[in-house]
Amino acid sequence: MKKILLLLVFTAIASQVMAQSATSIHSKGIEGCYTDYFIAFTERGASPVTDGQHDVVISIINQGKSECYFGKATVKEGKLQRPVLIQKDDLSFVEMSTIFKSLDPEWLEKQDKNTYNEVSDGMSHTFLTQDKYEIRLFFYTFIHPTQRANRKAPPANVLLKK
Repeated sequence: MKKILLLLVFTAIASQVMAQSATSIHSKGIEGCYTDYFIAFTERGASPVTDGQHDVVISIINQGKSECYFGKATVKEGKLQRPVLIQKDDLSFVEMSTIFKSLDPEWLEKQDKNTYNEVSDGMSHTFLTQDKYEIRLFFYTFIHPTQRANRKAPPANVLLKK
């Protein structure tokens, strides 16, 4: 019984460390909105994104700084479709075609053509442009709600007073 309990504790600790290191490695040194979105989606997860056009947050990262914009993106069979639309100040939408037409050819060559457009956990993959902008889409309407925290018990000497 002690061995099973020890194994369970070790597994729980190891998975927590792995999750934290993946998040911190990916978001290390990025200022702005990207880090908050990435951490929220990583921690909370998201429902599978259904086929159709959806509201998104478009995160654009350059030189360690990020800016986020509203947009719309279409998903078909779990894959991001072109064009992606970005919202303007007047609430209209225009295609982001100039950004996606300029994907870095070296980066694109290294990608698996069957999977780089996949949407998982409510996020697209991170795309790299020739100008070294990194772009990721967050399908925010699919994120899981925040979980309620467990209520902690006070110490025994407080709770079990005579």
